[in-house]
Amino acid sequence: MELKSLECFGIKHAWQVPLICPVEIEDYTNIVTEFSKAYQLSGHKIVIAGKLVSAPSFNWVRGKGVLTIELFDELGYLLSIKLFGDTKLIEESLAEVGSTYYFKGVSFANGAYLNLRAARLISSADIGKFVPIYKSKRGYLSKEQVREVIRKQLPSTLNQAEKHLREVIKWVPNIRQVLKTKKMTLKDVLTELHNPSSVESWEEARGVIKRIAALYCIREMNALNPREPNKLVNSLHGLPINVLKEKIPFELTTEQTQIVESITNKFKEGTKVDGALIGDVGTGKTVVYGICAASVVSAGGRAAIMLPSQTLAEQIHEELNSYFGSLKPVLVTLETEQTNLEETNFLIGTSALLHRRVGVLDLVVVDEQHRFGLEQRELLLSENTHFLEATATPIPRTQALISYGNSKHIFRLTKCHAKKEITTKLRLKSESHALMKECLNQVELGNKVLVVCPTKDNSENFASVEEVFTKWNKFARNKVRYIHSGCSPDHNRKSIADIKSGKASILISTTMVEIGLTIPRLTKTIIYHAERFGTITCHQIRGRLVRHGGKGQLDLYCPTEIGEKSLQRLLLLTKFDDGYELAEQDMILRGFGDIVKASDISQSGSTKSILIGEKVDVSDVEEILSTLETTN
Repeated sequence: MELKSLECFGIKHAWQVPLICPVEIEDYTNIVTEFSKAYQLSGHKIVIAGKLVSAPSFNWVRGKGVLTIELFDELGYLLSIKLFGDTKLIEESLAEVGSTYYFKGVSFANGAYLNLRAARLISSADIGKFVPIYKSKRGYLSKEQVREVIRKQLPSTLNQAEKHLREVIKWVPNIRQVLKTKKMTLKDVLTELHNPSSVESWEEARGVIKRIAALYCIREMNALNPREPNKLVNSLHGLPINVLKEKIPFELTTEQTQIVESITNKFKEGTKVDGALIGDVGTGKTVVYGICAASVVSAGGRAAIMLPSQTLAEQIHEELNSYFGSLKPVLVTLETEQTNLEETNFLIGTSALLHRRVGVLDLVVVDEQHRFGLEQRELLLSENTHFLEATATPIPRTQALISYGNSKHIFRLTKCHAKKEITTKLRLKSESHALMKECLNQVELGNKVLVVCPTKDNSENFASVEEVFTKWNKFARNKVRYIHSGCSPDHNRKSIADIKSGKASILISTTMVEIGLTIPRLTKTIIYHAERFGTITCHQIRGRLVRHGGKGQLDLYCPTEIGEKSLQRLLLLTKFDDGYELAEQDMILRGFGDIVKASDISQSGSTKSILIGEKVDVSDVEEILSTLETTN
């Protein structure tokens, strides 16, 4: 296979091949050749060697194909192996009767009977070695195929990778202390990573390469400051804040006022803002950035607010227009025919703004930053543009820059206008009846229930909106409505109107309810197959609960078995209800986002810039920063 086959991992250059990190290694140096020892090791994983004395036999047992293999050791002891499923390739590999073959599996002894369970045929070329295991790419490459490509490419790419890594670490004093290695060179590290001489050497090499990846992140965070926070730009003296506040039909909290004054003072000083406005649903982010935008426009400047959906853009435009109508805010969506907006000073819209001529802007606000890619968030900026990202839960990349970088002004809102108490629970399939009963009880009390599904129809193997609607409608006939992107706008508007008016009490939806929707008296939300949703998405959905105060509950319903990583992520939601804290814990769990301004506009929890197959651990970054501070 050629290098091109690794493109599914994001590989674009040959030097990246040695930076595909094995997730583990398997020890094929201890071979059991006497089956009496395998008998003693019953219940343990072992590698055995035995002679094939007859051709494997294939039979159908209860509708399943079973390949039976019998091996003998030198003393004539028998060990039996049964393989299920598609065994054609294995059968073809066991063509030579009388030859020795190697298998790895779990030894199982029962009386005089000995077999090897969950067995795998091991290539004789791997015996006596420590073999690296790589992540597969479903639909593209198996683990074995990935290993084979890397094996072939390694000799010609090792020096290139070493050269790139040397550039990453050349700025670091006392590099061996930072990387925690006394003798290994960069070439040794890469060699041991893919062709380990021992378990200990592989673990050391893996630790070194992960710390180099952490150094890369630190270097990029230090360098990522093209719009310096203290850079001077044209000053903007807008209407006094008290005048703008008078246009708001409710009283701002002290916290909101302080943040508005802090940001607008920077406008007046001519200090460029590159900031994050962080606050959970209900803390009043909209009115804060709305006043800031109004301040810029009233000073003769130009401001744009970009939002992730037309529904939310229309809602924010309506709200800000009711406050600052004299400033003539213009709504921009895909339906907007006008393409040249360079003469319009106050723009509120969706990503349609990116496809219009908007000219030079003095302020850009991006709300719900996690719904936009990195490049999308920055396309509207010029050299002297103030930039404000609004979010409840910063994505890992932004959180990394907040925690360890030096390029962000941070403005945190922590006070909600309404007192809320929300409980989050992980619920399993065994609790489905209790869950339904709880929901029906809420309906009886005159409250509303929201059920969020991962898919809109039955095209995937997960609970869909349409499937759940059919089921729930049997229990609460005529009280259930559903919405998703495949429905007509009229259907969705009517369904939401029925829920808000009280004509219906249960809404089944996809994540289109994540932002911009307020459901009165919503006290119960269930996320079906919660393991399929990101932490930020789940938290945003949680923000729909009891918007006007009171008690609510989010149920993370997992009707099927979930993996350990998914479980850890969902448990974060049960422990942390503050978006900022949740984002910080999510970053620790997932690693950093892509710190580099790459051409890729997606967001990812794991860095894609230097190391492939391993996340950049926050603990490594923190430890290295501490070491660097000590040595400087």
